[in-house]
Amino acid sequence: MVSASSFSSGSTQRDATCDQKDQQIDPEEEEQAPYIILVQGPPNVGKSLLIKSLIKFYTKRSLNDIQGPITVIAGILCPNDVCAIIDASKYADLVLLLIDASYGFEMETFEFHTLLQVHGTPKVMGVLTHLDKFEDKNKMSETKQRLRLQFWTEIYDGAELFYLSGLDRGMYRKSQIHKLARFISDMKLHPLSWRAAHPYLLVDHFEDITPPERLHMDRKCYRKISLAGYLRGCNIKKGNKVHIAGVGDFPIAGITKLADPCPLPSTAKMKGLSVKKLFCYALMPALTDLLWDKCLDQIDTPDESVQFSNVDEIGKGTYVMLEVCDVPFEMVETFDPCHPILVGGISLEEENVGYMQARIKQHSWYTKSLKTRDSITISIGWRRYQTTPVFATEETRRSGSHEMLRCTPENTYCFAMFWGPLAFRNTGFVVVQNVADDKAAFQIAATGVILGLNQAEKIVMECKRKGTLYKIINGNTALIMDMFKSDLDVTRHKNVVINTSSGVRGSVVEAARKKLVYKLMRKGDQPREEGIARCAFYRKIISSDEFFRVVWKPVQVPRCFNPFTASQFRDSLDKDDPTRRRQALGQRRDVVCSEGESRTSEQLRKEYKIKKKQQVMKKKKSQMLVLPQGKKRFKKRVKFY
Repeated sequence: MVSASSFSSGSTQRDATCDQKDQQIDPEEEEQAPYIILVQGPPNVGKSLLIKSLIKFYTKRSLNDIQGPITVIAGILCPNDVCAIIDASKYADLVLLLIDASYGFEMETFEFHTLLQVHGTPKVMGVLTHLDKFEDKNKMSETKQRLRLQFWTEIYDGAELFYLSGLDRGMYRKSQIHKLARFISDMKLHPLSWRAAHPYLLVDHFEDITPPERLHMDRKCYRKISLAGYLRGCNIKKGNKVHIAGVGDFPIAGITKLADPCPLPSTAKMKGLSVKKLFCYALMPALTDLLWDKCLDQIDTPDESVQFSNVDEIGKGTYVMLEVCDVPFEMVETFDPCHPILVGGISLEEENVGYMQARIKQHSWYTKSLKTRDSITISIGWRRYQTTPVFATEETRRSGSHEMLRCTPENTYCFAMFWGPLAFRNTGFVVVQNVADDKAAFQIAATGVILGLNQAEKIVMECKRKGTLYKIINGNTALIMDMFKSDLDVTRHKNVVINTSSGVRGSVVEAARKKLVYKLMRKGDQPREEGIARCAFYRKIISSDEFFRVVWKPVQVPRCFNPFTASQFRDSLDKDDPTRRRQALGQRRDVVCSEGESRTSEQLRKEYKIKKKQQVMKKKKSQMLVLPQGKKRFKKRVKFY
């Protein structure tokens, strides 16, 4: 079985017959959850149409709208916002990357491919759509060849690429869908190691079970909810903590084992299934000829004849219902059936909070620089949260410390340290900044991997400690005060380099003798006995020079983080505002152009950066005034109080 990944909640809808009650899986066979096949691509590329065509092919029924996970005997939508695509990259077993052949690769494809590389690359297949827009067959063949080579370059050599051209009664052609569906069914999908060590489920039934009396007293009270879905990864126990993506960490109040709503029939029964017995389990899509039976009531009311039990541990592949308490009311009030609800189990080590050291690299498509102590959003494991990192060089100094960097270097890795919920070593993560101001910009800022959880790692920054000239001796020798605290401090820093504002370089020789200090003391000066250093310089110095030495000051990494909720990051291409959506899509396509000759992502990245710089310069010119003499100056910004 394969699960179709659109997202939803609400009352259960199911196309089934009562004959399915007799269909049972062989008890000797191990239970296996349906595979999750994800359809991803830019807006208006044909994602919904592909899902509807597959549902029509398998169930012989039409699907008017997609608003919930759909489980069929093969099956498959990923919303176009940052949170949804980040979560989708964590649970997809197979990804169908839809590409508009009339345009080419778009920014969403590169973004999602980056996420897949970080969170564990599953099987990836490409699907070219809108081939019917080509009137010239030779041009269509050239486009196919060019996009296939570029797809192999970006994904991996030999990656499967399918072609969908033309429609038949509002759906893709049956022969093309049959070829795609058969390839999906025959594909062997292997579990990823990180997912295999963590229990998780993609929720396909969400319900608020808070007592009505409590809601009547306070509508903004903490809620009690139930989440149902297939358990994947590994076993789960009652009392374990789970992370609800975009909400937070919660202990499991109860686990209920439910009957499989869409059981997989045996091979013999599969061959003899008639059209009426083809089944589909969904939540909120509009099936035109949906059949209702008593099975629905049994699923909605577990106290009837459905087999279920409260247990302490449940194995993977089981259809379960989790009860979670003390959930913020915003999760219920702002719930969107088109967005995913991902629930992932966390271990005891991952419940702790502390410092993490990481190796990080700014993404080559990201035009801005990540600065030290700037707020960023990190997606690591099941979580995503805001934190304030400190960047430093990868190479350590002689003292074993790292030198702090003001911002991330370009096209190379650097060291980073930040505070947050702990993750295991070698866990990959993605960095995203606030993209609310620039919808057309590339949204993945950086990628990285956890190196360790060692708090002994030190980061230092270069500072200048100034000194005051006490007296010049013989032109290139001087006594410097206010740079050291005592004579012992001077002795400890013997041969340390001293610089002047005029560029003259010198070094510390020794602590000045008291007799020499008293001899050179002028009338009215207060006696200074400690911390005066005798320094020798390579050239003559003048009394107006400023003297300083370089010191390395320890940098404290901020001990703070903020869980990042889904309500803070809404759809980057808002489906409720078609005008803004088309405008944002046009902006994105304007900065990533793939027409003409075949180009790699590196060439596209260079063109993208050039166009972004041109946009910045155009904006700056619009803020300048032209004076009569031909000079320019920036417009004055007037503040109103």
